[in-house]
This record gives sequence, C-alpha cells and structure tokens, in this order.
Amino acid sequence: MMRYGLIFAVLFSMMPLAQAKDVSAQQVGLEYARQNLETAEAEHKDNLQRLADSEKRLAEAQKRLAEDKQKTEDSKKVLEGAKVKHQKAQELLDQAWKKP
Repeated sequence: MMRYGLIFAVLFSMMPLAQAKDVSAQQVGLEYARQNLETAEAEHKDNLQRLADSEKRLAEAQKRLAEDKQKTEDSKKVLEGAKVKHQKAQELLDQAWKKP
C-alpha cells in the first residue's frame, strides 16, 4: 500500500510541472504569433506606402499624358495651317512661272 501511495505522491507532484510546461508552451506560441503579427503589420504598412507612391506617379503620368495630347493636337493644327500656306505659296509660284 505504501508503494501505491508513493507512486500517487510522485504523480501528484508532477502535475504542476506539466501545467507549467503547458503555460510555457503557450507563452512561446504567443510570442511567435506576436512576431508574425508585427511582421505582417510592417509588410502591410510598406505595401500601403508603395501603393500611395504608385498612385501618385500614375496621377503625374496621366497629367503629363493629357498635356502631351493637348500639345500634339495644337501642333497638328499648326502643321495643317503650315501645309495650307505652303500649298498656296506653291500655287502662286507655279502661276508666276506660267505667266508670260
């Protein structure tokens, strides 16, 4: 009987040790999860900043595109006007050569 009492006492005394191990494992798990959270937050913050930078560059590029389109339309009008004047000057020169 004493033998069983001793075994029971040893097992009973090991229970707090097992609970301590469980708490320790939970603390390690929490620390690991906290590190993962910090890493995910930092990555998300970086991605938000890159997105904002990209949107800013896109807006600037769209503005330059609109300006370039307007310049192209304006220069096309100038070109068409210059072509008309050139053609008229060519016709006047041709007529001057035809006159006796």
